[in-house]
Amino acid sequence: MSNPSSIVVLNSRLESSARCLVCGAAIPAGAGLTARYGGRTLRFKCSGCLRRFEADPERYLAGHPAGCCTDEPECSPASEWRCD
Repeated sequence: MSNPSSIVVLNSRLESSARCLVCGAAIPAGAGLTARYGGRTLRFKCSGCLRRFEADPERYLAGHPAGCCTDEPECSPASEWRCD
């Protein structure tokens, strides 16, 4: 039996357009990354957003998205994080 809070990446080819859970960017239909976590299907703009989610899933599930270089305090103008 798998852990109900493990992240399972799914095929995004048939997914409709959505907003990224992490950065809030628009994801065109069939693009981005789709994952299953805790019984929910989640959409991510890029692999960088998925990695940020993996580091602190509860933060993003609670509705605290982090737009590129607008997040506090971990992001600064010198930040190398961006959507791929």
